[in-house]
Amino acid sequence: MSADNFGTLPHPVARDAHIERFHISIPQLEIDRLNLLLDNCPLVDANWENSQEDGRFGVTRDWLNNAIKDWRYNYNWRHWEAQFNSYPQYMIDIKDDDQKPYSIRFNALFSSNPNALPIIFLHGWPGSAVEFLPLLELVKQQYPTAESLPYHILVPDLVGFGFSSRPPMDKDYTYEDNARILVKMMHSLGFTVKNGGYMTQGGDLGGLVAPKMAVLDPENCRLTHVNMLLMPPPAGTNVEDDIRAGRYTADEVESLRNGMKFHANGAAYAAIQGTRPATCGLAIGSSPVALLAWIGEKFLQWSDPDSRPSLEYILTNVSFYWLTKCYPTSVWIYRLMIAEAPNVRSGWVGIQCPLGYSWFKSEISNPPKQWRDIIGIVKWFREHECGGHFAALEQPKVLWDDVVDMITEFGLV
Repeated sequence: MSADNFGTLPHPVARDAHIERFHISIPQLEIDRLNLLLDNCPLVDANWENSQEDGRFGVTRDWLNNAIKDWRYNYNWRHWEAQFNSYPQYMIDIKDDDQKPYSIRFNALFSSNPNALPIIFLHGWPGSAVEFLPLLELVKQQYPTAESLPYHILVPDLVGFGFSSRPPMDKDYTYEDNARILVKMMHSLGFTVKNGGYMTQGGDLGGLVAPKMAVLDPENCRLTHVNMLLMPPPAGTNVEDDIRAGRYTADEVESLRNGMKFHANGAAYAAIQGTRPATCGLAIGSSPVALLAWIGEKFLQWSDPDSRPSLEYILTNVSFYWLTKCYPTSVWIYRLMIAEAPNVRSGWVGIQCPLGYSWFKSEISNPPKQWRDIIGIVKWFREHECGGHFAALEQPKVLWDDVVDMITEFGLV
């Protein structure tokens, strides 16, 4: 199917924005350099900690050694580059409120239906737009022509990630800034209430940015859906007392226990990325082996073992970070989480449009119904027994069906 089948912009682009078709073409020199580094980066010797197969101390040496070999001798970046290029792809330049320009790369499937609803899908960390490649393919198979597609699908690189602009050098940068820039992008593409508005969807960092877009743009954002909901316990909540009192379901208790275990044993990465992002950026971002160990660990430990992304997808995601040199500029959210965790976790405060939430059982953070009811913001909910942190990769059809069902239930299509 030709990419151009879905490549016609549905509306004129705003005069203060500029858009061009984009094509990923990493120079062969960069791929050769990656292979040279993989050939010459020594791997530390085996020890007790890095030999524990349960991963309680992190990624194992055996896994990393095998993954390096696969990356060097079997993996083909050009295949995945072609996958990105098989969908319409754009670079749009927009100006923020201070007139600073930002460039956002995004894949899209544009409909020719004048009533199509735009949906913007937002990735997180350590994910990327790679997460949504299976979903794009699923949508294209379900709706083989632009005429049959009832939605406009957009998958951008957030600022600091992939091929999009880096955060500014002369001031701090927040997830609210990212949300505002994406709102401006949607407006520049003509996705305002005049043309029916739009919907946002996201997980992880995208699960913060998606509702914040709705808060900043209540007139035009009509629905928001997240597959990770960062919600602190309501004031006065004692989780252990509530568990003993039977206030949570068995699945909720299991999720809360897993969350406690994660914060006790698995959250050190956030602390170091939040307090030493400069050192992390230099150390991890300067070595493909370090990057593979650091990001690969999260894919192994945060996903559902029954739907874990393949090594091929893990390598593609890590390659996306390495070849775009974006790791050092992708971890800014952790600095904010350490400095102002309550504010970051409550990015949905003030939201006016309906918020939908899909619970995937192996997700890191799954607030119980009691918490959600006290806050009162979740207007659509669905629980799934399978799937983890990388829902778009692990369960693309389930996630897509949830988004479509929410749209249908609220009568938007």
